[in-house]
Amino acid sequence: MNAGLQAGDWQRLSALFDELADLPASERARRLAAIESPELAERLTRMLSLLPDDDDTVLAALPGFDAHLAMALAEPTGLPPPQAGDRFGAWCLAELLGEGGMGQVWRAERADGLYQGEAAIKLLRDDLATPGLAARFARERALLGRLTHPGIARLLDAGEQHGRAFLVLEYVAGRTLSEHVRALNLPLTARVRLLVDVARAVEHAHAQLIVHRDLKPSNVMLDESGCTKLLDFGIAGLLDDSGQQSDHQLTLVAGRRLTPAYAAPEQITGEAVGVASDIYSLGVMLYELASGELPFGRRGQSRTALEHAVLHGQARRIASTTANANGSEGAGQEAGPRRAPDAEHARGDLEAVAAKAMRRNPAERYASVGSFVDDLERWLAQRPVSVRAEDWRHRAHLWLRRNAALAAGGALVFVTLSAGLSVSLWQRSQAQIAARQSEEVTRYLTELLASANPDKHGGQIPTIFEVLEKSRAELRQRFAGDDLTYARVLEVMVATYSDMNRHDIAIPLAKEFIEVSARHWGELDEHTLIARLRLARIYTALNSPLEVIALGEPILPVLAQAGRGTEMENDYVNLLYQLIVAYAGVARIADAEAMHARAWPIVQRQFKPSDYEYPYYNVYLYQLRVAEGRLADAERLIEATRASWATAPSHRARFVHRSRQHLWNIQARLGRPEGSTDNARLIIHDMDKLLGPGNSSSQRMRADLARHLVELGEYAQAVQVHEELEAGLPVEAALHPTLRLPRESAALLARALARPERASDWLPAARRMVDELATSPDISGPPWA
Repeated sequence: MNAGLQAGDWQRLSALFDELADLPASERARRLAAIESPELAERLTRMLSLLPDDDDTVLAALPGFDAHLAMALAEPTGLPPPQAGDRFGAWCLAELLGEGGMGQVWRAERADGLYQGEAAIKLLRDDLATPGLAARFARERALLGRLTHPGIARLLDAGEQHGRAFLVLEYVAGRTLSEHVRALNLPLTARVRLLVDVARAVEHAHAQLIVHRDLKPSNVMLDESGCTKLLDFGIAGLLDDSGQQSDHQLTLVAGRRLTPAYAAPEQITGEAVGVASDIYSLGVMLYELASGELPFGRRGQSRTALEHAVLHGQARRIASTTANANGSEGAGQEAGPRRAPDAEHARGDLEAVAAKAMRRNPAERYASVGSFVDDLERWLAQRPVSVRAEDWRHRAHLWLRRNAALAAGGALVFVTLSAGLSVSLWQRSQAQIAARQSEEVTRYLTELLASANPDKHGGQIPTIFEVLEKSRAELRQRFAGDDLTYARVLEVMVATYSDMNRHDIAIPLAKEFIEVSARHWGELDEHTLIARLRLARIYTALNSPLEVIALGEPILPVLAQAGRGTEMENDYVNLLYQLIVAYAGVARIADAEAMHARAWPIVQRQFKPSDYEYPYYNVYLYQLRVAEGRLADAERLIEATRASWATAPSHRARFVHRSRQHLWNIQARLGRPEGSTDNARLIIHDMDKLLGPGNSSSQRMRADLARHLVELGEYAQAVQVHEELEAGLPVEAALHPTLRLPRESAALLARALARPERASDWLPAARRMVDELATSPDISGPPWA
């Protein structure tokens, strides 16, 4: 800085440059002459002299710039201000959403009758049109046309009407990033996952040689499904091969219309801008999402104060911040996200990630957005981040957190091999062994239960099943007072019994799993959500839709917040599958279609058509089409899975049989030759061979066959099938109401129809079943009917 300037004069210099940069040359000279400080006027004159004298020459050289359109838009049209009802192309303005220095944004509705839809229309303000603004508006159109990422609001259309330019953008009905995390009071991990989604969209823009330059929470919207959408590329710039902005002159022509609280230092000082500037803004957003505060300055401060804070301030550690509890902000400012309820978990690694992204020197920040995302995902996975000194203590701490069971097992082995050491050494080690023994028990049972999966033993239930039953009887007493270990054991047992089609055993275990998880972690914790999802899957298998809906609807919005590409997203889409089937089962067709609309794009993104899971999605959609009465469509859906049966991996073998069962059912209903009794018995034989006698899959297939025989009037054969079913049942499955009542009621109907002269003999049993069904908490839908 010039020696004649005072230390604080740069603040006034910055504000004056912004004010004078857009003025005509004559007005600019008049204002310069009125400045009292000669040193300030001299410095400002030198800065303004860097601006090109001929805007047209500079603008015409910019990629994507339409000079004729820009200059036309720079001339005031004399038109009245836009208002609701005005037509722009095929769209009609409906509601003003916002207004800024560059233009207005309206919610618009499709007006040409081709289809119903909404969009956001951005209009260049006629009263403030200048070559710089017009150029930027024209370039925004060109830049948006290059972006096709699902996390970026798409450009749908563009045009010019009566000299007024407009952009038609994807309309995102939802909340800003800050509003979203504040309303749901999301924990830190959920906030970081959302930021990862935003960063992936920014990474796509950088791959198209576009730098956003105005990243902030208000430019990120979340739609109803919780997906992030990046908005407003109004001051975006183009990058050259070195990663620096290639059209830096445009910033000078148009002035610096950035948001200083989130702007990188080089943006404020007018230096070269590149990908590092967007990385800086992402770092600010990470800091704010965790702490609820801005790292530099405070909301509501003047532009000059914020710029000074960015250039000279020091950010506090995230874990030591105490953001305003109610999230209120200064007038005219967007309310912040409020401090994460578990912000103290940012201590250490996440603080280091944010600090590196916000380094004042661009060369010291992350080299790319991808590197920034990699460190965030390492933090989410509890792995060392690249910016922390990875000494042995830090690595060991994180490894123990990830592999607690394995570490406990190693400790136990070590103690066993060291039994010959002195008693004093054993006593010192005993405290460590006791602390880790619960994790070792979890590890042991996990391995034991996983080995009982019939899919891993050619479909035969191993003798370990007897050990499992013995362990199940002793679990509650064995882990009394240790909810953490007990919940983990229950989770594995529920999954294992479900895999073996022993839902009669899995249901009470799953209910206890929910109870223990809620008691230990809380109702809305991820562990409890997963426990509820496990039980919902069991009810899906048992065709009890009301129970699935009761469990699934409350947790659907929470699972929808999971970051894209995480394990929680898999749980989310699995719940969507189940709700498609459940809503179809109770004739809530519109709700089922809505779940299909959410699930199908995720399936297409996660799997290739050659993956087994891709065509298997048809099984869920099939049940919706059956509920709609579209039987031919349902048949085509299952037929489309046939090609994947022969190539299905071994652990999907039982799902192949389920597809065969659905295909037989629909072909039997349609009167196809393939829907024969012989084909049904072949499917039952294959199910018993794979899963063992008495499994619930072959039980359901026998029940389907018996029902079909009743529909054909073959009552005696239907009774025979029911008797075969009963004879092959395990004792618990024969007694458990969830499996017994639907089976007994169907068998009773077949017997009454086979021997109508004895119908009165069955009435007492029918009344008993009606009374028992009325109080059963686990049966609904078709089995209940």
